[in-house]
Amino acid sequence: MAVKDIVGIKDKSFKFLVDNFDNYIRILRDLIRYKSVASWADNELSDCANYISDILKVRGFKVDLKSGDGAPVVFAEVGSGSRTVLIYNHYDVQPPDPLELWGSDPFELVIKEDYLLGRGVADNKGNIVARIAAIDSLIDYLDDLNLRVKFLIEGEEEVGSPTLDKVIKENLDWVRADGGLWESAYVGVDDRLEIPLGLKGMLYVEVMIRGANRDVHSGLAPLIPNPAWRLAKLLTYLKSEDGVILVPGIYEGVDPEFISYSEELLRNLDCSELVTLRRELSIKEFVRGLECLEAFKELYTKPSLNISGLYSGYVGKGVKTIVPSIAGVKIDIRLVPGQNPADVLKKFKEYLSTLGYSDVELLVHSVYPAGYTKPNEAIVKISVEAAAEVYGKYPKVLPLASGSGPIYLFTNIAKIPITGAGVGYYNSRVHSPNENIRRKDFLNSMKHVALTLVKFSTI
Repeated sequence: MAVKDIVGIKDKSFKFLVDNFDNYIRILRDLIRYKSVASWADNELSDCANYISDILKVRGFKVDLKSGDGAPVVFAEVGSGSRTVLIYNHYDVQPPDPLELWGSDPFELVIKEDYLLGRGVADNKGNIVARIAAIDSLIDYLDDLNLRVKFLIEGEEEVGSPTLDKVIKENLDWVRADGGLWESAYVGVDDRLEIPLGLKGMLYVEVMIRGANRDVHSGLAPLIPNPAWRLAKLLTYLKSEDGVILVPGIYEGVDPEFISYSEELLRNLDCSELVTLRRELSIKEFVRGLECLEAFKELYTKPSLNISGLYSGYVGKGVKTIVPSIAGVKIDIRLVPGQNPADVLKKFKEYLSTLGYSDVELLVHSVYPAGYTKPNEAIVKISVEAAAEVYGKYPKVLPLASGSGPIYLFTNIAKIPITGAGVGYYNSRVHSPNENIRRKDFLNSMKHVALTLVKFSTI
């Protein structure tokens, strides 16, 4: 296709998105109303999946709902071109709690000036709608662009995607594509889009230590072993005071090629964003006083071990004097490319045993590896070019997002190079009360996805 034709399609696409912008706000409003919280036993996951299926069918998508004995996964495709792009999203959301900190009903889209508020507007329903909008703007040109577009939209991402592995492996031929778009990306404080090229792996464990067979009156504390003290001692063995993980071998196995690509990308980042982060969180300094490049390396190229939650004894209102019968900690260990989560889990168990904690109960809630795409892949270069054109600034390309997700199923197993696009910004308050996006980012993400697809068709 001639360059003139490509430019014409882009211009028509962008005009369509501007002219029909309010229609997509209405779709987003409908989508936000579904209380599709994957961690709730009584939820609306199936209803939400059916709604998405219906709006895709109306647009000419061939749609199928699949399941790995969990929430439905939406499989949809449109176009008959020889080049295929897979778009991954999820329709499940985090619980809205604490409700008292919301300024409005979290499951009703609220528009305040230039902001759209509601649970899932940034993570991840706003992205679903933005991508549907982008396809709508190109639907009449897909054959000219020689493109086939696939959606894979799951409903368990916020709880670790426990059944997605089965769904992907059972439908691997359908999943394969020439390039892909991951669920999100965010605009930074400098109005540059930040495009992560992968996600860390996850090993989420819970350690429980038991004492007496029931809670005991604390008058007997001089005699009764308190599991909370034993847990407190264990925690001091997991990390040093300066933040270094003490589990033997936990820093081993990192892919050296990933490190090489990462350090090149990290040198292009602006250190002032770290200063902004500290100021927003009201902290004096990062762990070990890390600054600039060293801080970025710690964040993006090394594994982490974090205490997500602690529990023991009575924590309600007022006073209750007991020796608790149980104490526990929930720990998330985030892994980087090359590391095997099963190997890390083995090392963790061996370390507990060495410390004299072989009798504790260890529950494994989530375990999967990291996945990433090399920055020289065509889909990455194209999305970077498109972002520079849409946002007016060259994007920041990150080796990984600091969080985790099931991207490995696509990069490692289906072998799809994947890039990012997104509707959120640095203060979208993802997973927090008053989750929000800005109108301009919503529109720009639609344009970015559309232009990425148009440009990808030309290579």
